[in-house]
Amino acid sequence: MPASEVIVEVEQVKGGDLLIKFNSETMSDMIIRRAGVSKEKIGGEARMLLAASVGECICSALTSALDIVKLEYDRINAAITVNVKEDEANMLYIKNIDVNMRLKAPKDEESIEKFKRAKALLGRMLRRGSLISRSMEKGIKVNYEVEME
Repeated sequence: MPASEVIVEVEQVKGGDLLIKFNSETMSDMIIRRAGVSKEKIGGEARMLLAASVGECICSALTSALDIVKLEYDRINAAITVNVKEDEANMLYIKNIDVNMRLKAPKDEESIEKFKRAKALLGRMLRRGSLISRSMEKGIKVNYEVEME
């Protein structure tokens, strides 16, 4: 049973780099490097992390569908595009996210049939909503608090 809550820590360290601590056995901590990077090259990190979250969620759903239909495969590759627009107040917002997945698997008749079943199953799963896509559709409420130490 998945945890009902995860805690990720973000720490801005000297020089402006961000250290992201996932506190996970499955994910390594990461650094978003800003020190020594020109201001013109900084930006888009939040969109990239959101794209990674959506991609991981949908690829995990595809993996589940492939396991259910028992289709052997070599790899799944996904390219996730975050499309940004300006609203009427000239503020940027994410209009939509496109996920294009490619599956490397045998192309014999049985595998093709299993792939068709897996795609249909994935479609049903995603219509019910993956954790990330369903949460975004519902509008994720973000609460924040700032205190001084």
